[in-house]
Amino acid sequence: MKKVLIILLVIIFGAGIYINFGMDRTMDNSESIANGPAETNEPATLETSGENTETSTEEVTEEASTEPSEESDTLTFNQESLEAAYAEAVVANEALIIDVVIPSYYSDSFIDSLSEQFGSDYIEFNRVDLASTTPELEAVSVNANSDAVIMDALQISDYNAEVLPERNLDRLTNAYMNLYDDGKVVYILGNPNVHQHENLAAVLEEESNDLTASDYYYIDNQDVSVEGDFYDYETDEMTPASEMQVVQNIYEFMAQ
Repeated sequence: MKKVLIILLVIIFGAGIYINFGMDRTMDNSESIANGPAETNEPATLETSGENTETSTEEVTEEASTEPSEESDTLTFNQESLEAAYAEAVVANEALIIDVVIPSYYSDSFIDSLSEQFGSDYIEFNRVDLASTTPELEAVSVNANSDAVIMDALQISDYNAEVLPERNLDRLTNAYMNLYDDGKVVYILGNPNVHQHENLAAVLEEESNDLTASDYYYIDNQDVSVEGDFYDYETDEMTPASEMQVVQNIYEFMAQ
């Protein structure tokens, strides 16, 4: 009889434990289901956030691309002193001023062609007319505020005036040195053989050798070669093709 009672008590006690444990587990599962995310066909929050981030990034990138770059000018001069002056002009948002001293056989568009070739908003080219030949050349007057001077060598002027045999290179180099002493960076612009004459060709070759050997900034144009005419004898000017070759040689000598 005692064994039967003990068995019944064990069964009753085990049933009580099972009922309590099962109900707690059922309640835990119900709470988890109730508090969990509801099923939906919409994209997950993380994916939606990613799309918004991508859109925002695109908008920021687009806005940034419309902002001007801090430094878009990449022009560099070969001569250190002129490069330093140009760098200062860019920082100060000012123009480097270059006077171009040339005779009348350069067309009115020559200065515009120079500006286009250099392609910088920080350079101002000014034309200074020079009506002279080397035997009578005196000091060359330029603008006081110019940083550099490109001075024509006047070989064509001497040829046109028929004074090539009396050509005076010392007067040309003296004018060069006077400008140099005034703090200018000075270039001598050699002429092309626009008349295709042997006398002019001989002067161009000799002076190119002498002036270059003496460390003058001499821009050599004796090898200019174009298809068609070099010189317009009706206007007494170089043809556009000749001028463009001279412009390119100036750029290649001065800049990189």
